Amino acid sequence: MKKLLLASTALVMTAGYAAADVALSGSARMGIAYDSSLARELSFTSRARVVFTLSGETDGGLAFGGSFRADNAVGANAGTAGSVFVSGTFGRLSMGDVASAAEFIVGDLSGVGLTGLGDLNENTYLGNATRPAARYDYSMDGLTLALSIDNPSNAAFVYSVAVGYEMNGFMGGIGYEKVNSGASHTIGYIGAEFEGVTGKLTYGRSAGANQYGLSISGSFDATTVTAFGRRDFAGATHYGLGASYDLGGGASLVGGIVRNDTGAGSTLADFGLNFSF
Repeated sequence: MKKLLLASTALVMTAGYAAADVALSGSARMGIAYDSSLARELSFTSRARVVFTLSGETDGGLAFGGSFRADNAVGANAGTAGSVFVSGTFGRLSMGDVASAAEFIVGDLSGVGLTGLGDLNENTYLGNATRPAARYDYSMDGLTLALSIDNPSNAAFVYSVAVGYEMNGFMGGIGYEKVNSGASHTIGYIGAEFEGVTGKLTYGRSAGANQYGLSISGSFDATTVTAFGRRDFAGATHYGLGASYDLGGGASLVGGIVRNDTGAGSTLADFGLNFSF
């Protein structure tokens, strides 16, 4: 009887571990960076990050989980970093540092460089300022619908709705964001992917101003080449070119160069090794 009880206890514990999991992953980089706007233009760049990914499933098949970076643990505890989700046949509900519905559907242009080089490929969204936020999304047969709202306890919060569709290598979507106290933003994209080449065109309009851009990325064996150009709401133009070479085992050589025409303008560049674990 005692052996049966021990065996039953072990089985229950094993089943529990199978249904819930905590996984570690990470990334690191090392290289050199260049910024023409600085007095000393060259610098070293290095970084290592660890990501915790939590996952589980209820007896009824409801999936749940979350993720956060180790360096953002305090923010994850407050809901301003990391994210938590629950999903099932009804769709997926996420809370925390999650993208607005418009950003989730439309996204950004393809970026370049080891460090991101200022992330000038990223579109401007209204729903990037206040967290935690909540987003619901549902996908069926290539169609994705999304709704989101930033923390309603803030004096100014953003709500958003978006829809996207993918079919036979073509994709497109449109999103709408609105600040409860006034400003609104409409943004959309079209894209295509064939035989390792991906192209994306985005356009957004807010308060009479426009932002738009184009990126193209192509992979050939172990090499990927990417280029982008974007004009922001302020009228500044940003463009960049980069490449990466897959060394295998999670390591790659990455480099890029970007021109930032904001203000006096500057040129950014970097090159080095990127690792994923």
